[in-house]
Amino acid sequence: MTNSIDTPLLIIGGGIASLLVGQMVSDASLSSLIVGHKALSGDEAVELDQDSIALLRPHGILNVLNPYAVSQEPLTISQVVFEKVLKHHCVVNMNITVYDDMEIQGLTTEGEGASATLSDGKTQWQVHADRFIDTSELATDLNGAIKAGAVLAQGILASL
Repeated sequence: MTNSIDTPLLIIGGGIASLLVGQMVSDASLSSLIVGHKALSGDEAVELDQDSIALLRPHGILNVLNPYAVSQEPLTISQVVFEKVLKHHCVVNMNITVYDDMEIQGLTTEGEGASATLSDGKTQWQVHADRFIDTSELATDLNGAIKAGAVLAQGILASL
């Protein structure tokens, strides 16, 4: 027997962009399921540019990241720490579910939505989503991922 999951937004892909999309759309009470998240590497501290800061500020993400920053002026943080803190923040958000280490099979798109089968190697779930995005091909550098994730989130919010 296959279990079933219905979600307003299915986000496939790992890294910062997928987490940002989930966090940003949750501000509009849109629930999301992030599948296949895999942490990126990057211990080197990165200075967030003004565009990235402007995109993060309205969602309260800067307030969450500030205690973990290497420097406040300019805001500088490692990509690994940024992602770890953001993922933890997403996991405690009741509108975001994060499934790591899941395989997605049989993805079919249906207009803005999609259907697929998720598997952890033992159990399968049939997923149906009203909206679907794939972040796996987006930028992986910190500032690039922030901008790419924000563009996707803004597009989803504009379609509501």
